[in-house]
Amino acid sequence: MKTMKTTLFQAGRLLMVAAVLLTAFSSCDDYMKGKTFLTSDEIMIDEYIEQEDTTMMLFLNAADKAGFRGLLHAYGTNTCFIPDNNAIRAYCRTLGISTLESLSVSELEKFMKFHLVRDTIETAEFVDGRLSKATMLGKFLTTRTVQEGSSTPRIRVNRQADILVKDVRVSNGIIHKIGAVLVPNPKTVGEMIAELPENYSLYKELMQESGVLDTLINNKADDQWYTAILQSNESFATVGVASRADLIEKMKVAQPDFKDDEARLVQLYAQYHVLKRLAYATDLAMSSAELTMAPNQVITVVTKKDSLIFNEYRSLTKFEQGVEVDKGSEWTDMSCYNGVMIDMVGYIQPVKRGAEAVYWELTEQPEIKKLKEYRRPGSWVTFRPGELSELNFGGKNNPTITYNAVGAWGEKDQYVNGDQFDIPMRPTLLQWMEIKTPVLTEGVYYVWICWRRGGTNNKFKTTFKQEGKEDQVLPNVFDLGEYFNTNATPEVNLNNGMKQYNAKQRISVFCSRNCGAIKVEYTGRHTLRMDALSGNSQSAWWDMIHFIPVDQNQLWPRFDAKGNAIYPGTPCEEIYPFDQTCSGDLNN
Repeated sequence: MKTMKTTLFQAGRLLMVAAVLLTAFSSCDDYMKGKTFLTSDEIMIDEYIEQEDTTMMLFLNAADKAGFRGLLHAYGTNTCFIPDNNAIRAYCRTLGISTLESLSVSELEKFMKFHLVRDTIETAEFVDGRLSKATMLGKFLTTRTVQEGSSTPRIRVNRQADILVKDVRVSNGIIHKIGAVLVPNPKTVGEMIAELPENYSLYKELMQESGVLDTLINNKADDQWYTAILQSNESFATVGVASRADLIEKMKVAQPDFKDDEARLVQLYAQYHVLKRLAYATDLAMSSAELTMAPNQVITVVTKKDSLIFNEYRSLTKFEQGVEVDKGSEWTDMSCYNGVMIDMVGYIQPVKRGAEAVYWELTEQPEIKKLKEYRRPGSWVTFRPGELSELNFGGKNNPTITYNAVGAWGEKDQYVNGDQFDIPMRPTLLQWMEIKTPVLTEGVYYVWICWRRGGTNNKFKTTFKQEGKEDQVLPNVFDLGEYFNTNATPEVNLNNGMKQYNAKQRISVFCSRNCGAIKVEYTGRHTLRMDALSGNSQSAWWDMIHFIPVDQNQLWPRFDAKGNAIYPGTPCEEIYPFDQTCSGDLNN
């Protein structure tokens, strides 16, 4: 009975509320007659067209037939590239129809989706390249600034339409009125390569002979994308290649394992110029290495100011100049049905390199190198997860890492180039960390972590990860709290998996520990992952990571506080800081 009384009481209350609401709404009845009720003072996309700019009405008519009026009228975040009426009439003439409504609903849906992005993107966010989000059709639009003669610069969308009126903000998004209809490129990457002009003749010949061109023409699967790296005859000429025979001779040097197999060399060249993903210049700028169709071959990528550089290679003893992407080429960022094309200023090829030692400072992170605090004595900056693109970490209780540039040199501050990371790795805070390695060439390496000790029983395990390959768990569990044995000889320490890495003074708190061997199966940038196993509340201070081929000297070089490589027999006064005394063995 109690439940029934409660229910009747609540029902009575609802009837009373309803009566009040009806009275309130009846008093507004005259105001609402003949009007569209808005929940905001701003108007929606469709209302803007109807009330403010009827030169886009033909687009709205097409939206009605395609069933898109609801989207244009609903709250949301949209960017609409809307062709004006003249543009739509011109497009209809090319199709031999009088109005867009002559198209089927399915065709109009695709038309609408290619002009709509489900995000608000103002022109201030445009770059010369693809937009940050794909259209509703799942394809990207590109933008670039064009200027013909002395005319005012204009923004051109998809190489097809200039923006006539930009950044019209309405309640549910942004409108850019454009002077032509946007049409997806129906041709595949392979078809576009086949139609390249005569100054790409050698590239086209090689792609055709290898059979790669057929793949790029015929594979139209929805889940398969390609990025073709183009080379004009002019780019071949930068290295003296003018014919297939010239290319074969060059490839024999780069790929000696196949010097007697010309067909394989051509195939490797062609495969190396195709990525099996969609990568506009904007995507490549955020990458560090890209796997190609050529087995175990990558293209490395660095960004320098506005330039995008492929295959710049640097080690302690060698530097190879990279090759620039031709961002100004009409073919770079050319969207195709199944991918995109990227043009090059010069020549690139797959190269077989031997393993080379890399002595890497962990603090050389892209975001940190841009800061005014970078290597400025006494400076420090704290980072949260996700703020460094090539060093990610996570755990419990809001972990952070701190970049420090030490104020003055001291025996307990012998960090290479005077900076380090304060990393509180332990199961109760920073539980894991993933680091993007520098470029490593194919081979087998020992991995040495160089740090200043801290904490007690701060242990972690290390895993080496390569895209497309099985993870490699390194055998040695690492203890950040251990001390370096300053009384043992270098050889005894080496046998125990330790070495001295700092050059000026040997001290027990500066250590370098061998985590174990990794097999790098293809040249590129890979990932080291650390997982905390135990530890207390104190941090350790991370300085360098050495990747040294297993058949090379593990003990030398060492490094001074200016980052100089120091070899046996170097006089103490030539090791920075020059006015400080040396300790330890500098001769073996």
